[in-house]
Amino acid sequence: MKNKTYKSPFGLLAFGIAATMPSWAQEGSSQNIRTIEEIVVTATRREESAQTVPVSVNAFSNEMLADRSVRDLGDLTRIAPGIRFVHQGGGGNMNVVLRGLSRIPIGTAPNAVINYFADIPLDFAGSNITTYDLASIQVLKGPQGTLFGRNAMGGAVVITPQAPTYDFGGYIKGGVGNYDHNDVEGAINIPLVDNIAALRLAGKVSRRDGYTRNMGTGSDQDDVHKDMLRASLLLEPTENLRNTTVVDYSDSDEAGSGGILSTVLSTGLVRFPVFSAAWDCSAANPFNPIPCSGFNPDRDIDDALIQQDAWGPYRTSSEFDQKLNIELRGVSNRTEWDIGPMTLRNIFGYRSTSVSTDLNTDGVSFNPNIITASSRVRTDQISDELHLFGKALDDRFDYLIGAFWIQEEPGGRNGSIFPIASPVAPWVHAYTEKTNKALFAQLGYNLLENLKINAGYRYNKTDQEVCAIAVGATNIQETPEPTVSESDCSVIGSVVKSDESANTWNIGLDWQVNDNIFAYITHRKGYREGGVNSPLFNTPVSSILAPYQTYEPETLKDIEIGLKTDFNIADIPVRFNIAAYRGRYDGVVTSFNTSAIIPADDPGAPLSSSLGINTGKRTLSGFESELVVELLEGLTLTNTAAYTHQKINEVTLPAVPGLQAPSLDPASPDGVVDLSCNALGAAIPAGAG
Repeated sequence: MKNKTYKSPFGLLAFGIAATMPSWAQEGSSQNIRTIEEIVVTATRREESAQTVPVSVNAFSNEMLADRSVRDLGDLTRIAPGIRFVHQGGGGNMNVVLRGLSRIPIGTAPNAVINYFADIPLDFAGSNITTYDLASIQVLKGPQGTLFGRNAMGGAVVITPQAPTYDFGGYIKGGVGNYDHNDVEGAINIPLVDNIAALRLAGKVSRRDGYTRNMGTGSDQDDVHKDMLRASLLLEPTENLRNTTVVDYSDSDEAGSGGILSTVLSTGLVRFPVFSAAWDCSAANPFNPIPCSGFNPDRDIDDALIQQDAWGPYRTSSEFDQKLNIELRGVSNRTEWDIGPMTLRNIFGYRSTSVSTDLNTDGVSFNPNIITASSRVRTDQISDELHLFGKALDDRFDYLIGAFWIQEEPGGRNGSIFPIASPVAPWVHAYTEKTNKALFAQLGYNLLENLKINAGYRYNKTDQEVCAIAVGATNIQETPEPTVSESDCSVIGSVVKSDESANTWNIGLDWQVNDNIFAYITHRKGYREGGVNSPLFNTPVSSILAPYQTYEPETLKDIEIGLKTDFNIADIPVRFNIAAYRGRYDGVVTSFNTSAIIPADDPGAPLSSSLGINTGKRTLSGFESELVVELLEGLTLTNTAAYTHQKINEVTLPAVPGLQAPSLDPASPDGVVDLSCNALGAAIPAGAG
């Protein structure tokens, strides 16, 4: 069975043509030549042109974001090549997929791509930041970590809000649309003390009625109900000291996306979820992850599909009202102190995330529902980052030395219920405490006037502790909150600990061929920390999973070659950038479903009946390109392209009978075949099915 989320047919149409104000360059004393807007980025933690940064980066100024109708991070999929923003487990969880790398849905490992807001890394559960009153968004591709923040194997999305200035001003704008869609956004900039203190206040309110009707309760889904506020304070008490504090708040109270049943798979393969054409409670099926108790054998999943087809795409069915409640709070404080030839920078951050979801993921309202998913995620995060950077040797040598620390801990009661074809299920409580520490450095030296060598190094250490326990069997409608606190879990639950360390690095060459051509090559090692599968697998049934209580880190070693150019064809300015990469991806973590061998009500059953396991090696390769042509003054044509290819070099299957893994056989009608292990795990060479 597949389920699909349909988007509203009523919205804005976006094209690759935007109207912008032209910029000019001076040639000689009499001739003006149009040029394409220079975007200043901070990819190397210094302000410099995106055209001279030795990394594949897509940067968008506030004006460019407005021209391209970017209203949330998901809209970047349309304009930034090679990146996709997809919701995972509800609208509050934004999974960023870049160069084929994404979040591991099981365990405690971080995203492959880290989102930053006001220099602070965001927690996955609250990473969908609404884009309003921004200075820029930068998409950095490939391994990151020798210059700033968290270690990231796939890349980083850096979101920078507008900073206060010493000019009084502001704006207000709004929009209306179908289903009572109303948007109001505004900001005011207030100089408090000239050249010493300034304040900027910004906010946005969005409302829209839902357009997907829940036929079970009569309510509507796919609505919008968001309130956002932000305050930024700039202090410059002396010429060499600058401090910026950003406080932000966001609240969302919505019904969530309407899941639509679109296809029923009749392969009978073991998959989560897997259904044959009808429920068969009479025949013994050792690979059936769904127990027959509680089912009505007279009800057929095909009946639901027939009903859905009759309704059409904007009707769904659930016996309860879905909800998606997100509350985010954050504080960022950035201090820069110029000390002669060097600068000391400190970035302190605090983030509080609360996400509550009740979802009917399949859009089927059998009694009971087939699959529902409810979760409560509440986390607090404190971080601090210190940089010392500058130049020496007549500016031929530049350096950045940094340290990073982040602590994540529960911010309230956390838990999830994942009933499968049952009206009740236990609250599975999971509390994670994680500390990440790192030291890093990046050095650059100009070998020649136009040839520079760069090298960076990072040492990373992670300690984490997970407490988990499944308690009772309850109905989400009757017991809508987790019943066990973090302190109670540490007494009656199971605790799993993990610690690890890793080294990452990069080395590369930059060549400024001339004023309009920049080329680079870089070789990097990226790293994603391992994770913990919980709870403790110590019951008689779950003990067979004990070797997979944790999974090891993943690593990516890649080579990237890039070319960035600006030129004119007649009087038409053109920008063409291209980057190609190839990397070896080791320790690949795959999600395995355990419901065929571990009953969901077993105290040692993995959360969501799945666990992450290191399964082998892959090769990633591809390219990205960007073409910008300013056809006329104020009229720009943009084309972007991306290609990503993954080759599976080796798969190591787990030594546990009954675990199901994705297939390597593209001939499988739904991309999945039975890869159960009946004995020891074995390495399968590429090409084997």
